[in-house]
Amino acid sequence: GAMMQITSEGGPKPQSNILFSLSHESIASVSGLGHVKGLSAGNMSVTGVVQAVDTETGKLVVVSKDQVDVEVVQLKAIRIRVPITRMKTGTLMPVYVMGLTSSQTPFSFGNALPELTFHWSVTKRDVLDVHTRHASVQLSAEHNFAMSVFGRSKGRTGLRVVVKTSVPLAGHLQDSALELQDEIQIQVYEKLQLLNPEVQAEEILMSPNSLLKLQTNRDGLGSLSYRVLDCPDRAALLQVDDKGHLTSGSLTGTASLQISSQETFGVNQTIIVAVKVVTVSYLRLSTSPVVYTSNRETVSAIPLGAALTFTVHFHDSTGETLHSHNSALRFSTNRDDLVQVGKGSSNGMLTVRTVNVGLTLLGVWDSEQAGLADFLALPVQHAIHPAGAQRLVVGDVVCFSAQIVNQEGKRKHAHIQILTAQSKHLLSLFMCRCIRCVELVVQRSAGDRSQDWSSSSQRQGHSHCVLRDSRSTPHLQRGEVNHVDFSSEIF
Repeated sequence: GAMMQITSEGGPKPQSNILFSLSHESIASVSGLGHVKGLSAGNMSVTGVVQAVDTETGKLVVVSKDQVDVEVVQLKAIRIRVPITRMKTGTLMPVYVMGLTSSQTPFSFGNALPELTFHWSVTKRDVLDVHTRHASVQLSAEHNFAMSVFGRSKGRTGLRVVVKTSVPLAGHLQDSALELQDEIQIQVYEKLQLLNPEVQAEEILMSPNSLLKLQTNRDGLGSLSYRVLDCPDRAALLQVDDKGHLTSGSLTGTASLQISSQETFGVNQTIIVAVKVVTVSYLRLSTSPVVYTSNRETVSAIPLGAALTFTVHFHDSTGETLHSHNSALRFSTNRDDLVQVGKGSSNGMLTVRTVNVGLTLLGVWDSEQAGLADFLALPVQHAIHPAGAQRLVVGDVVCFSAQIVNQEGKRKHAHIQILTAQSKHLLSLFMCRCIRCVELVVQRSAGDRSQDWSSSSQRQGHSHCVLRDSRSTPHLQRGEVNHVDFSSEIF
């Protein structure tokens, strides 16, 4: 019931159509886009072939060919993947469901149909908080294979997940089981703090072989100097130059960094900060921006047309966030037709734009360190309703509404472009922030100098759009059906 898209590299340029074939059609099916869907447990192979016409013989010849093995499995058992079982208060940690083997990641079952549901709970709610992975998006149980846990207060608690199937005969779980479950124990402990005197003891956390550019509030104002205080193996642990470039070596350990500022008015200031070089224990994805709604209710999916930024955070064995790392990140999705994913402005950022309605699974991992991975579900739904208004005729009245607002509670401008199937008119729908109305404007194609025509009426919180043709035209007759495809830019 799960689906994964096969992608290709190389081959003739420009890329020709790939013809897919299966070794066992009873185990899986494949579409022309390379979407492979599991049907029954077993092993099979998918072959992709690129054909071209031979200019001399006129016959079809195979230009390029490749094959990939596919295994369709049933879940025998599940386990909660937690990077650490002891964490400090105030720290965040991602958790997600895995199968018995390391290859049975959320990509194996996260989009199975009929859908599996994931139900999380803790034995002590005052110790640990469990919430969904996206800021202000409350995912449904079908998409909650990955969650975030937050250490609230010291104590020990159990974290439990139950995976249920609504259709046992679908074969997702072995022996037609109704559910699978797993539970682990997590200890939350208090961070060491000074009470007398009451001062904050902060530290810089770096992974081995990483670089951090130091910055102070006296840059460009005073004469700054940096020095790593004497410690064993100082050269292999930490180095700093006169520009404030702090470089960690291959060893792990702790050193003290002295930063001095000689002021022009004769005062010298000095601070000493601890620097820890630690290994990365886990990585975590966070989402921005926050999605706000006019009724203050959380949405259950990412709005269509949203542009999101995913930031990768690296943590040590206590849950604290590292300030620098040298990880080589890679990412993948189970399909490429619903969201567009690209690298951000830095190594630890991804940009995601939603372009079609549906569910996409996103995975991010460190290519050089096994086990450093995180997975997210990206369900996408319409933000402008009614979403089903895709066939309109002249005279139709449509009431559009959108609940997405900015942080101040104001509606964002929504721009929707619609191309008719036959008359090639351009309809542009604008949502006006000031009066919360929607105006539907129908314009002629280029070269037609006749007047534009439009009509709209308003109601509190909604807008009625009426399509009227005030003149006789051979391009658009009354009652003619126009095919409409809505997509919105809301961020």
